[in-house]
Amino acid sequence: MDFGALPPEVTSAKMYAGPGAGSLLLAAAGWEAVADELYCAANSCAATISAITGQTWIGQAAVAMATATGPYLAWMTATADLARQSAVQAQAAAGAFETALAAVVPLPVIAANRALLMLLSATNVLGVNAPAIAAVEAEYGEMWAQDAAAMYGYAGASAAASTLTGFAPPPR
Repeated sequence: MDFGALPPEVTSAKMYAGPGAGSLLLAAAGWEAVADELYCAANSCAATISAITGQTWIGQAAVAMATATGPYLAWMTATADLARQSAVQAQAAAGAFETALAAVVPLPVIAANRALLMLLSATNVLGVNAPAIAAVEAEYGEMWAQDAAAMYGYAGASAAASTLTGFAPPPR
């Protein structure tokens, strides 16, 4: 998207009117919880297998069972790692949004600039306000550039944060 083509009042309005980073932060917390549960399950299962195969269950069946669970434990740990990475990336996306929101020009500042332009234009008898009009327009141009830069930065940061590795199905 060409953010430089949008006037600052449009860009800022979209940022302030959007849903915000709340859902991303909730997703991050959810992924953290999934990761924690998977790590806990893998560790608990590994500890249980180690305890029973080393003390009360001895023989070929114990070895076969321990060997059979190995790939599943590895899958749980790998999936927990991916869930944790998903949480990190959701937090990064939320951070990218918050950074962009802080960087765009607040709507009241833009509105004040446009109102001042209207006032100066309405009272510009014989070009007396020409320098002030030029200054107000230059300030507006800076707002436009500031919003575009914020959005280009946001697009780059959120694109990087939204690239996820796919989850593998559990072994059979």
